[in-house]
Amino acid sequence: MRHLFGLISILIIPVCSVPAADEPADRVQYDFEAPADVKAWSNLEPAGARDQEPPARIEQSTDHATAGKHTLKLTFAGGRWPTVTTDQVTQDWLSFKTFKADVTVGRSCVVGFTLLQEKSRRGEGWDPAISRWTKTAFLKPGKNEVVAPLPGANDYAVHARWGKAVRFEIFMYSPHEGESIHVDNIRLGNDKLPPQAKMKVAIQGTDWTVSGTGSADACRELGRNVAHLWNKPEAKTIEQVEDEFRAHYDGLKKRYPRAVLAVLRDGEKGYDPAQPDKVYSGWKDAYWNSHGPDSEFATRATNRGRDATHEIFMRHRSPLMRVDLAGIPTGSTVLAAQLVVVRSTAKPLDEHDAGKRPTLWVVEPCNRPWEEYEVNAFEYARDKFWKEIGGFHRGEDDPDFLPVFLAYGPGRPGKVNTWEFTQAVRFWTDGKNANHGFMLHGDAGDYMTAYAREAVEIKNRPAVLVVYVPK
Repeated sequence: MRHLFGLISILIIPVCSVPAADEPADRVQYDFEAPADVKAWSNLEPAGARDQEPPARIEQSTDHATAGKHTLKLTFAGGRWPTVTTDQVTQDWLSFKTFKADVTVGRSCVVGFTLLQEKSRRGEGWDPAISRWTKTAFLKPGKNEVVAPLPGANDYAVHARWGKAVRFEIFMYSPHEGESIHVDNIRLGNDKLPPQAKMKVAIQGTDWTVSGTGSADACRELGRNVAHLWNKPEAKTIEQVEDEFRAHYDGLKKRYPRAVLAVLRDGEKGYDPAQPDKVYSGWKDAYWNSHGPDSEFATRATNRGRDATHEIFMRHRSPLMRVDLAGIPTGSTVLAAQLVVVRSTAKPLDEHDAGKRPTLWVVEPCNRPWEEYEVNAFEYARDKFWKEIGGFHRGEDDPDFLPVFLAYGPGRPGKVNTWEFTQAVRFWTDGKNANHGFMLHGDAGDYMTAYAREAVEIKNRPAVLVVYVPK
């Protein structure tokens, strides 16, 4: 199925690698040493006028050469996806396993490469996307070596089924006007790329850890570990959920007379006991899609922060959310909390049923100050890039998302989902951790389209219910 397609990593190496003695030599495709090598390139002219991009200036340059004396210098005039293209392409692509290119840039940015074959199709959608090979690379200022696998999974491009290679292209995502990049030494090889390293994810409030090549794998491992604890949940209305939480609050207040109940839902009054008529407006949420393959780059760059509903599914197809907890004084004792999300459809899709088998959802905290109307799979804010597509950076050094699950639990049948959220609220109110929100994603056992904070009916909007004792 489409949603199980694995994301293929792109390895960005700051310096050129040296092949082992028994490895075949790389085969250079473009070195830009002769003037004719540069004249073979032109700006892509899309079929539709609305897709027209400002043309880039294409030049031969002696700056930043990594092999020989010349590079391809591209100077952009702005745009969204300005692209240069050539039909001077060999059939070597079908017999090699690895793509390599040297790219020198002046700032953090995204540059992409595309190979089209005879049967490749342009445009958005699954069928066109799998017919062409594309690699998008997150680059750092200075010289970068981009290394990526060539053959696609499941006979996706690059594969003989798509015919001969006919065109190669280079593009940049949202370049600045007057910005230049230098490309050199585009070559093919048969390097065996290193396997993805596993990461460990802590479970907040426990001494448990789970592992995987990413947080999606870790979510599935946690799901397997707790499946034996699963009891078939019952469907509840939002009124039932809130009545039960208020009853819990009443019980806690007998033990903690100073306890406060706050319902943090956009548009709802009463969250601030000192100002009972004040309306809460501290939610933000934005959906973006980091689903592979890389050829779906236009979809990945779409921000949907103003939508009234959004998909919540696996790690690469879920929204970011943030609930402002500033009204809870730092150092307060958080006694209880629940996250509430309301489906916009009455039940899951046929192949996903939260009421028939164990499912698991996790809350993964973000480590970047994202902007609701700018964030997408490339950027968390304008010109501020994730370290990897969709914030999948797995390294221990300043990851895009922290390696911890702040909350976890099964989904419910029906429209209303709730998760125990006490540890998450404690995490963000202890004065030690910045609140950059979270991603709620699942193990693929359940699927939902859910209301966002922009939903017309206030009770359909996501909420956090909290009981705390002020410091």
